[in-house]
Amino acid sequence: MKAGGGRAKGNRAEVATVNWLREHGHPDARRYLAGDGRQPGDIDGVPGVCIDVKDQREHRIGEWLRQVKAEAGPNLPVVLVKPRGETDPGQWWAVLRFDDLHDLITDEQENPA
Repeated sequence: MKAGGGRAKGNRAEVATVNWLREHGHPDARRYLAGDGRQPGDIDGVPGVCIDVKDQREHRIGEWLRQVKAEAGPNLPVVLVKPRGETDPGQWWAVLRFDDLHDLITDEQENPA
């Protein structure tokens, strides 16, 4: 792989994620860019959710979940993993810890929309 190829691949995955979110009802979705200060995840504009986008050959789920959990603050920490060969972000894997899923489910049951 070329030097910097991983960064370019990650940038493309983040742009694809933002475009998908905008097309699916989240018009304020945007990438955090360098210089924004402390960056809680890779994607901003989805209230209550901290999203880290990963497009890497090796999946280091535990490491990624610890990272997004540390960044998320009160928001739901989610790692969005792009499987090899899958171009549609809607088909990528959203990974979160079971206790965070439980909190989400419990909150939804207590406060239905």
